[in-house]
Amino acid sequence: MIGRWWSRTDVFLHAYLVMVLGCIYFLFNFVEGISFAERAGESTLFRGAWLLLYILLMLHIAVDRTRFGLLLLHSHLYLAFVAFAAVSLALSADPAGSSIKFAMYVLTTMFSAWVVISCPVDRLVDTLFRIGIVVLIVHVLLFPVIGSEWNYDALNRPTVLGTQAYAGVFGHKNLAGAFFGLMVLICFVRMLAGPRRQFGWSLLLMGCHFVALAAAGSAGPLISMLTTVAVTFGLLLVVLGRRGAASIYWLGLASFALVVLVVPSDYLYALVGRSGNLTGRSFLWSVWPHFFWQHPWLGYGFSGFFNELPNSPANELTSMAPWNTEFGSFENSYLDAFLQFGLLGGALYVLLLARALWNSIVFTFERRGMYWLAPFAMLLFVVIASANDSSQLLHNYFGCVLVFWCYFGPEARLQAAPRRAFTRLRASEA
Repeated sequence: MIGRWWSRTDVFLHAYLVMVLGCIYFLFNFVEGISFAERAGESTLFRGAWLLLYILLMLHIAVDRTRFGLLLLHSHLYLAFVAFAAVSLALSADPAGSSIKFAMYVLTTMFSAWVVISCPVDRLVDTLFRIGIVVLIVHVLLFPVIGSEWNYDALNRPTVLGTQAYAGVFGHKNLAGAFFGLMVLICFVRMLAGPRRQFGWSLLLMGCHFVALAAAGSAGPLISMLTTVAVTFGLLLVVLGRRGAASIYWLGLASFALVVLVVPSDYLYALVGRSGNLTGRSFLWSVWPHFFWQHPWLGYGFSGFFNELPNSPANELTSMAPWNTEFGSFENSYLDAFLQFGLLGGALYVLLLARALWNSIVFTFERRGMYWLAPFAMLLFVVIASANDSSQLLHNYFGCVLVFWCYFGPEARLQAAPRRAFTRLRASEA
């Protein structure tokens, strides 16, 4: 009985999603006595848990090998991207040290493919919704215990609520902000596209997640979430065929965007408690071309720029900084993609991301399932938020999962003949 329970897809799906959402990173460090506020997810136990998940992933793929292989064989852009990324890695300064991280990255993309063939969109959204409720409860209950123990913002900046930043179970305010921003969108989609009986609960939980997001003090996810909500609602009006309302709404949204472009940026940053240097990101982005043009075609390889070698390029970046600090990325997924994979691999990644967006839009207009807005809303959030973080290229984070989930699917959008074969396979197992 226990063996059957453990082998169920639901258990594996929940476990993997909990890990990529980053909501229990602190637990591993707490067990080993590591400060989760500084080294979230770096414990030996944490790595062991990931190894177990990867083994289980391989077993699940082996069980679904026919459908998985069919999906992968028709993902030509993905295969080309992985091939170029592997070449970049092989030619990098530290291929041995980066190969493990790259293998983990590829395995996470394969998890996205497995989700496409094994988990319909509605089920995935409901799973994330349940995880969000549990995490929110634990997050709030832990506030009296750890709320005053850790300083989640080294600059001591107040949040938009006027409070000190609180990241709770995540250990870092950006992790907390991204998680609760995603949960706000999931509740928003359930509120708009779900049955009326769940409207009230979805609205209530959406408000709770929004407060948690605001309390995290993470400006990037907050802005990304608000922008995504605005665009998603506009797309909803278009899909529902309400042309008059859609025209007025998009005209108003365009006017607002124009005002934002005209208003001095310092005033806009001040609204979310930030300054024009974007907490050092402006420096990173200004020096990025200097490093990119040293390896323009194939890049530095996956994780090849920020490594622990004595001659690591990151050491030069540290020496150029106006303050003495170590960087782990260029705080921009797109800059990191071109830096790691070069022009060739980076261009393939951009095409892959564009295909993912196209798939999510097509899925929305087809209105398949209950939560047909979910893929577009979640992917758009990741796309916008990635402009000031490196989440898309993290091998153990939900940004990577969502990008490749939408690229592969979100429900196995193959060509006509392969799609019929896929449908027959799914029907035969029902």
